Amino acid sequence: MKKISLFGAVSTGVGMLIATSCFVSSASGSSAVGTPFVIAIVIACIANMLAVLSIAELNAIMPNLTGGIAQYTLAGLGPLLTIVTMVGGYLISNVFAAPAEGAMFANVMTEMTGEAIPPAVFSVGITIVLIFINLKGVNMSTLLQEIVAAFMVVSLLALGIIGALGLGSGEQVAQDAVISSDLKDILPLTATAFWFFIGAEFIVPLGKDMKSPKKVPLSMVLSLGIMGIIQILLVFGFKNYTLWSDLGSAASPHVLYAVNMLGKWGRYWMIIVAIFAAVSTQNSIICSVSEICCGMAKMNLLPAFFQKKNKNGAPYWVIIILGVLTCIIEASGISTGEQVAFLTLTCSLFWMLSYITSHVNVIMLRRKMKNVPRNFKTPLFPLLQIVGIALQVYMMFNISTDPVQRRNIYILCFVLFAALFIYAFIWVKYRLKLPLLKGIGVHQVMMMESPEYHRVHSDLKNESNTNMGT
Repeated sequence: MKKISLFGAVSTGVGMLIATSCFVSSASGSSAVGTPFVIAIVIACIANMLAVLSIAELNAIMPNLTGGIAQYTLAGLGPLLTIVTMVGGYLISNVFAAPAEGAMFANVMTEMTGEAIPPAVFSVGITIVLIFINLKGVNMSTLLQEIVAAFMVVSLLALGIIGALGLGSGEQVAQDAVISSDLKDILPLTATAFWFFIGAEFIVPLGKDMKSPKKVPLSMVLSLGIMGIIQILLVFGFKNYTLWSDLGSAASPHVLYAVNMLGKWGRYWMIIVAIFAAVSTQNSIICSVSEICCGMAKMNLLPAFFQKKNKNGAPYWVIIILGVLTCIIEASGISTGEQVAFLTLTCSLFWMLSYITSHVNVIMLRRKMKNVPRNFKTPLFPLLQIVGIALQVYMMFNISTDPVQRRNIYILCFVLFAALFIYAFIWVKYRLKLPLLKGIGVHQVMMMESPEYHRVHSDLKNESNTNMGT
């Protein structure tokens, strides 16, 4: 098998980060304060760089595990918090993320075909196709992913540069670059910008196939940096070709921007970008989340049927559950920018919690396993972890600048977290019969990856039940 280069890893990382739903967040932040939104983008990028550095150190302790952050949290904080943060941070959050991307794709297709076909037909349709593809075990090859990611990066960089430098064929608009320079207006928008930078940690599983696994941290940081540059250029492009008020109210702000800047060719360009982004993002979500849940099932943190695979090697139960939930939300008719923003911000809050957990895991495992060799350690320990946690907490408390939307996000998340805590408490206390908040030894966690571990434990359990019966 051909080893993945640094370019391949960065391409995959950027491909994970780029989604057309990011345009809604970018439009929302830009229309609120103007070009000073760039400050929020930089802060959010730094916050997520700190998060992936902590994840890189955790991977250095326990590499090549399918459950990813779940294994690290199980060793650091115990099974209760592992279930809550992982099911919330990855399964539930992606149930919101996938429909958001589907809605953006549907909006673009509806603008092209007219109102004759409901938007939900496009979003549900592409999700169903991707469900069947993943059930067949057909995933994008590394080469195809590189091509897709490279096209999207080049496209968005070009759109940003053309707009920022005023090189488009469309007429430029006359408006102030700055709506507000007050930090009280700018800093809360870091939570809006956070959406641009989630998912870089999905590079971690590629480490075992890279020419130089030690470059995993570098590839994640570079991916985030490239995404930050793209978003900053787009903000300045928006200023030149879209009125701030129009940008904030548009259901498809990226199409509005492209058409204003390049005319009908801009629309065609954005249609291609939307198709590539929808396929890449939703396919990545289905593939990665199904493997994470499968890994959690191996550790008995989720019901055993989550790790069942079909003849093609696909964890079909997770794929079907995730796909059906995604289709249900898409079929509800989400289409407006406000609805997409609600989904992405709710998803972001769950993801922020998982990043906080990663920082805490590093602190805990540095204390428990200070002598264990690591091929990567975050510098300035524990300063970067403390700063990272503080930034994530700040963004959680400022998840939306709209008080009503913020309240609704908190209510939804509270209900979901309460349900997760109840499930996790019952599952750990009575099904696993383990201490709720006591970390499990790293060696035992790593052994759980082996089918032999579960076979032996199953045999011991059956033998114990037989002895009790006699």
